Amino acid sequence: MSAQLWQRLEHDLTRRVAGFPGTAGVCIKDLTRGAVIAIGADDLFPTASTIKIHILTQLLRRAERREIDLAQKIRIEPSVCVPGSGVLTYMEGDLQLAILDVAILMIIVSDNTATNLCIDLAGMDATNALIRELGLPRTTLRRKMQDQAAVARNDENVATPAECVAMLERLLAGQPSPWVAERALAILKKPKRGWFNVAVPATVPMANKPGGMDRVKCDAGVVFLPRRPYAMAMMTAFGMQEPSEQERWVVEAARAVHETMVILDRTSDYGQGLVV
Repeated sequence: MSAQLWQRLEHDLTRRVAGFPGTAGVCIKDLTRGAVIAIGADDLFPTASTIKIHILTQLLRRAERREIDLAQKIRIEPSVCVPGSGVLTYMEGDLQLAILDVAILMIIVSDNTATNLCIDLAGMDATNALIRELGLPRTTLRRKMQDQAAVARNDENVATPAECVAMLERLLAGQPSPWVAERALAILKKPKRGWFNVAVPATVPMANKPGGMDRVKCDAGVVFLPRRPYAMAMMTAFGMQEPSEQERWVVEAARAVHETMVILDRTSDYGQGLVV
């Protein structure tokens, strides 16, 4: 019987994707049962800041191998600051932060300056090598944040919704190592503003990374419901509406997913409510 509710969700998301003014893709995975909803999930999209999950993972791997020290302080020079999301570019004075704090800023406020520093520390080629090692053939880091010349050349950071979910599954499985995965998920669980964070109540643990540009909105995360945890990724491009309307589409689609998963989490396979 629960399959009927899952099928209803799939029909709803199919309608939402078809109606999005632009292009959109969705991948939802029930991590308990293994059921998947994939609508445009193998299409390639710009990742926006969702690629920061992969950068973080490679940075932590280098730390585990003692190639970098997360406690080491680095000076934030004005020459490395870039505009856009975050706070570092707006700070004044002699600012020094531990590498770990720079990585956390990359995730919780999507700081672009912090991200570029993390790319330098993680290594762009090394990050892509790790992505391939994890079995993600289409996800690619090609440029730093706010490199508009690279964007114009189509040297874009890209992934698919299915590979975003697969990346999260690798972390949940303890890859590329248990320590790296645990640290990455802990950082991704930190509070942040994002589309999924609006759709999912703050009382529900979630590890995610949103990202957005003018015509692109993305989010990928794991929602840790007690009985039916799930992973989801939503990606859009060529957005024809105002950014707020594009964001609303992601929020409403994610809310529809969460409402369904909460019912599945709190009922038997026949729809009977469980005492929790």
